[in-house]
Amino acid sequence: MSLVNAKLRFGRWRTPLLFGAIAVAVYFSTPIYKVIPWLILDLPRLNRMVDDHMRQWHATAEYACFYTVKCVNGEAVLELRSNLTQSELDKVKATIWRRRFEGYCPGRTTNFGLENSGEAEALERGWDDYRRRDIWFDGGFVGEHGRFWGGSFAPEGSWSPCTRENAYWTRDKGIATVRQ
Repeated sequence: MSLVNAKLRFGRWRTPLLFGAIAVAVYFSTPIYKVIPWLILDLPRLNRMVDDHMRQWHATAEYACFYTVKCVNGEAVLELRSNLTQSELDKVKATIWRRRFEGYCPGRTTNFGLENSGEAEALERGWDDYRRRDIWFDGGFVGEHGRFWGGSFAPEGSWSPCTRENAYWTRDKGIATVRQ
């Protein structure tokens, strides 16, 4: 193939390649890759994420409680949820959106949180009050304090305690809102 033929062949692809490179650059340089999953987050997807997270990362936890952010007297607090409807999730998402972009309801409180029953290993060591808490970060759940991330669940003692009776998820039955 001659140099002239190579230039002609590349010239045909120059515009689509340039457009594709620009589209990829815009996608990764703006928060749109974070916004799209947020906009399509619905209750079935959230429930799958909770179930998958608990089964993958907390193999010995028997139950977990789910918390959502709520604004009380202008401050962010966590509300314990033993069930959740799509309309309630939409209201929580609206609150989260306002917190992010309007400075509404400040506070070092996660938007979604999970607290599980305690890992079996910790209980074997006598840490009866041990509870593992996970926060919502970048479109999924991560540990409250990790090596490369971190975040605040909520100010200590400001949320309702997690018990099996008010659990959102249990190992044997999955998501409580799905149970009848």
